[in-house]
Amino acid sequence: MRIAAVIAAHDEAEHIGGVIAGLRPFGLYRILVVDDGSSDGTAEIAKAAGAEVLRLEVGQGGGKGQALRAGIARLEGDDFDYYLFVDGDGQHDPADFEAFLRHLAEHPETDFLIGSRLLDRAKIPPKRWRTNALGSWTLGRIAGVRWEDSQSGFRLIRKKILDRLELRSEGFAIEMEIAMKAADWKLRWAHIPIQAIYHPGPPRSHFRGVLDTWLIAWFSLQC
Repeated sequence: MRIAAVIAAHDEAEHIGGVIAGLRPFGLYRILVVDDGSSDGTAEIAKAAGAEVLRLEVGQGGGKGQALRAGIARLEGDDFDYYLFVDGDGQHDPADFEAFLRHLAEHPETDFLIGSRLLDRAKIPPKRWRTNALGSWTLGRIAGVRWEDSQSGFRLIRKKILDRLELRSEGFAIEMEIAMKAADWKLRWAHIPIQAIYHPGPPRSHFRGVLDTWLIAWFSLQC
């Protein structure tokens, strides 16, 4: 089984090296960092850590959605089995990928595995958790799928499924767009418990809480 990782990153020089270092022991087929117009040396650090880098220049990038779509376009011609998506901000522990692989070893038919922070709920800011839970429940009811953590950026998707989807999102709606469109294929889903990591100091997330949750829900319904 061959797995290619796509990591969207914008000004993540502080964390991107650790994310790549944590993934390398898994022997992934490719690790591609899509640098979305960073100005802090993210691309250079990612290359030094051993990743391939696709650079979107300032003004060219359109947010996380466009970065992930650019990464998918770069890799889709290759022959591998799964896309792995991991956020570049250090809020996922790459070591948790071991649980994804254990699940696949026991259930090789699984098509879509989503990292779920449900068990680590106490670490997630309450406002962020409420908006995530509302979006997961509402859109899950529409799609006919029970999602625990629909906005999780840590996910593994069978390549032949993802390559069929016509994605249009530019921002954070990309993750829900993928899930909503994939739901039409009656897939075999799994939720994998992962840690929720929030670093000390002021929040750095580019996610805008209620606003982005509303935009995600609205865009997903239009897809």
